[in-house]
Amino acid sequence: MINWKVRFSNRLWVISFITQLFILVEVMLVGAHAVGLTDFQLTEEIKGWGFEVVNALFGVLATLGVVQDPTTVSLSDSEQAKRYKKPRSSL
Repeated sequence: MINWKVRFSNRLWVISFITQLFILVEVMLVGAHAVGLTDFQLTEEIKGWGFEVVNALFGVLATLGVVQDPTTVSLSDSEQAKRYKKPRSSL
């Protein structure tokens, strides 16, 4: 059985889930228009605007620290990261 409480407490999973919901809504709107259920049509301008809004939202959330670092258990920095004087080189 899926433990939804645990899934929704993981911010990375929630962000992925929300993104997938946007994709599902887009596909449903395109399909509804294709079979004649609605006159609404997703144009490239609407799609572009939607992606810009989502990207801006997640950019703000990341800046605020809401997007979790997957290498830590919580939203805080690890003890090792707190001791850095400058960003650690990836090389």
